[in-house]
Amino acid sequence: MSIRGKAAVAAGVILLLSGCGSAPASPASDQVKASAQARETASVESGRYARENLRFIGKSPDDDSCLDAWNNLLPSEQKGLLYGTWMHACVDPATP
Repeated sequence: MSIRGKAAVAAGVILLLSGCGSAPASPASDQVKASAQARETASVESGRYARENLRFIGKSPDDDSCLDAWNNLLPSEQKGLLYGTWMHACVDPATP
């Protein structure tokens, strides 16, 4: 291999290695935050809806009745929701 070839290989290795030490760009961080916020919002709205339904049928939205309502959701409905946030929204009328 000629000196120019060796120099080109060395330069390529240096360029590759210099890029490895930098922190990865995180353009998805805004997407992750938005997704988490959407999931929390959906959980609160669904919990409030369950609370309204419990009141409509004459039940008190307490821990037990909200847990029963959660357990009656289909797994596909539970999948996108946060359990703790949903329960809090179902039981507590002051949930923001």
